[in-house]
Order: sequence, then structure tokens, then C-alpha cells
Amino acid sequence: MLMTDISKYIELNGRASLLDLARHFNVQESAMQQMLSFWIKKGKISLVDASTSSNCSSGQRCSDCFECNDSAHQIYIWISST
Repeated sequence: MLMTDISKYIELNGRASLLDLARHFNVQESAMQQMLSFWIKKGKISLVDASTSSNCSSGQRCSDCFECNDSAHQIYIWISST
């Protein structure tokens, strides 16, 4: 896997969670975080904490929910070069 594969994946999808990225590329979440930090430093992607959103089916805020894995809350978005 190349670093460019990660950036292309996020660019094509617009956003991806840490959990999705780790599963897609078949690597541990900690290893994926290190690779993502490279692109964050380059200014190509940004980390958005989704734990404050209210998109649970139960109507609760995600920060009050224990159903999701913490890595599902770490969302990485592509920063367009406009």
C-alpha cells in the first residue's frame, strides 16, 4: 500500500472514518493514524471529530452512545485545493 492510495481513497470518497480506512487497507488503526498524520501535515486532509454529531438512530448524541467504536468517530475529510 502506498501513501498515495490513502489520499486517493479519501479524495474519491470525500471523507472516511479511521475504522473504514483501517478495514479497507487491512492495517491496524494505530498504523493508519500514523499514515494519515503525514497527509494532515501536508494539508491534504483534515480530522473531524464526529462524536458531537446527533446522527444516532436512538436520537441520542453520539457522545452519549456506546454502540460505535471510537475509531468510527474519527472522520478524515479531503481538503480541496481551491
